[in-house]
Amino acid sequence: MHFIGQKLNSLNRLHKTVLVLLNDLFLAFICWIVFGPPMATIISTDSSISLINLVISQIYSFLIPAVIFLSYFYFFGYYKSVIKFFDSRDSILLCVSGSLAFGFSWAGIYILQFDLIPTGLLSIILLQGLLLSAVLYAFLNISRDVAKYFLYPYAKDKNADPVVIYGSGESANILLNALQGDSSKNVVAIFDDSEVFKNFQINNVPIISSFNKLTKLKAKYNNLQVFLAIPNMSTDMRRKIISNLETIKVAVRTVPSVTELISDQKKMTDLQELSMDDILPGTRISNVELANATSKTFFVSGAGGSIGAEITRQLLLCNPKKIILFELSEYNLFAIERECQAIISSKNLDSLIIPILGDIRDKENLQYIFKKFHIDCVYHAAAYKHVPLMEQNVLQCISNNVFGTLFVAQASIDIGISDFVFISTDKAVRPTNVMGATKRLGEICLQSLFAKKDSEQFTKISIVRFGNVLDSSGSVIPKFRKQIRDRLPITVTDAKITRFFMTIKEASELVIQAGAMGKGGEVFILDMGEPIKILDLAKKMIQLSGLKLKDKRNPNGDIEILITGLRPGEKLYEELLIENNSISTMHPKIFKAQDEFVDWSILECEIKKLENVISKNDSESTIKILKNLVNGYNPSDKIFDYSFNVKLEKNDLIQ
Repeated sequence: MHFIGQKLNSLNRLHKTVLVLLNDLFLAFICWIVFGPPMATIISTDSSISLINLVISQIYSFLIPAVIFLSYFYFFGYYKSVIKFFDSRDSILLCVSGSLAFGFSWAGIYILQFDLIPTGLLSIILLQGLLLSAVLYAFLNISRDVAKYFLYPYAKDKNADPVVIYGSGESANILLNALQGDSSKNVVAIFDDSEVFKNFQINNVPIISSFNKLTKLKAKYNNLQVFLAIPNMSTDMRRKIISNLETIKVAVRTVPSVTELISDQKKMTDLQELSMDDILPGTRISNVELANATSKTFFVSGAGGSIGAEITRQLLLCNPKKIILFELSEYNLFAIERECQAIISSKNLDSLIIPILGDIRDKENLQYIFKKFHIDCVYHAAAYKHVPLMEQNVLQCISNNVFGTLFVAQASIDIGISDFVFISTDKAVRPTNVMGATKRLGEICLQSLFAKKDSEQFTKISIVRFGNVLDSSGSVIPKFRKQIRDRLPITVTDAKITRFFMTIKEASELVIQAGAMGKGGEVFILDMGEPIKILDLAKKMIQLSGLKLKDKRNPNGDIEILITGLRPGEKLYEELLIENNSISTMHPKIFKAQDEFVDWSILECEIKKLENVISKNDSESTIKILKNLVNGYNPSDKIFDYSFNVKLEKNDLIQ
């Protein structure tokens, strides 16, 4: 069997097609002999004529229908179908229609021989044509099953992973066919809570409809996995299902989304881990809509970063006139520009994408770009944000996050850009680290600039503050996934550490909506729901990976969680409000903070002092000024700037 399969698989595509075509021709010939005129003539008459002579005399009634049905198969792509997936709906429909074409074309030819045909004889001929069609269809199916047996010999591994497919639609059927050809996977059941399919089977796999039966399967197969095969289900429904599966403690994987399948980014068999959007509580919002977007030109700084890239994607869906991608990193700029061009091509958009390498600290260049491209709206997402790293690079952090922000805003005001939106962070609230302090100082500068209100200034400045976004470059989620994948201990800095989480897409949509509703000078706060303990998140990710937590109560578990201690500048609890009061807006997930700031006439002098000490590479004086300007800034650790502090103790270098 294995030898025959190897020989058949070694044939090229043309030879395989010819072989299948000859097979179908032979099967049709056998059907015609046994259930067609030759055998019918022998049975119904006492004629002594031989079968061979009967075949020769009536061969025309076979050749014409054969040419018709083989041509039908060929031109409609039946011979392009992969034998392995012959059971697909399209292949079956083609097989049925082709078989009917053969049977009834024969009947038509036979009927044309009569000038006047009796009604009874007509019925008999049509029934015989239908019989020919049915038998040929059966023969074709059997031949494909035999071919699959030789081409794809299937033997389950004794250690095959037990799998339950969640869903019974077309996606589930495709996945089932693929997994049944995989010796490392054993599909033990299909789950569908609809009573319609209760006690049914698909390809000899039973359909179950209750979580009690699923729980029993988990008890029987300790390493049971559940594959969600409903790619078009809503987020809320997906979360409900996952929440139920979580109680059974099974590993959960999902098939790609419809968008990924359509765009050929993924195949149905490319099973993937659950997204954090599926695990964490929250609700999805609709895509943004911007008034007169098609006539506007947008500028996105930090366009290659996590937030900047997603803001760009959301803006692009509004089909704007132009989007200027401004980025310091060459690779990040290349990646987002290429992605944008692909979106434009796939959705037939008219938008123009202009990628520009540049530094937000180059004010003259910013003014030139703003003027040249007639920018209507600026989204300022560029920032240095990695907390421990910024504790060791103080001067660069302040230079980029404070002065870079100030220069982008001043250039916007000088040129007369209508809208400026600044992306801030919850780490700006009572900060314990340099990154948070610089983002808060950036907020203060923008609030002061807008409140200054020169007669010629009409730029609306809005600030949007939110917490952690999932799967960003600095998120713990990718790190946890890698640790779980490599079966390494998950490292959590503190058992009490708590964070707000939101998907990048949702945060970016809300940023754009907040910016659109801004009148100027507002600090918008995004409702991120309830905070979650990082420790609980780690446990949930272990569980939904089908693994067991290793701890004192379960020393034989798969993955343990190690508490490593807070990193430099790290805060146990993040907050979104400074004054603990907020004002609602027309959007249920967007609020306004009421934060105090310094008058620009006072702030300007302090900013110049800050600029002066930075130019002297004096990180110690820089921190002092930063503490004076940012109310509540209380550094949690001794801070060193590796670039400009020469005398460092050995212990200071070891983190």
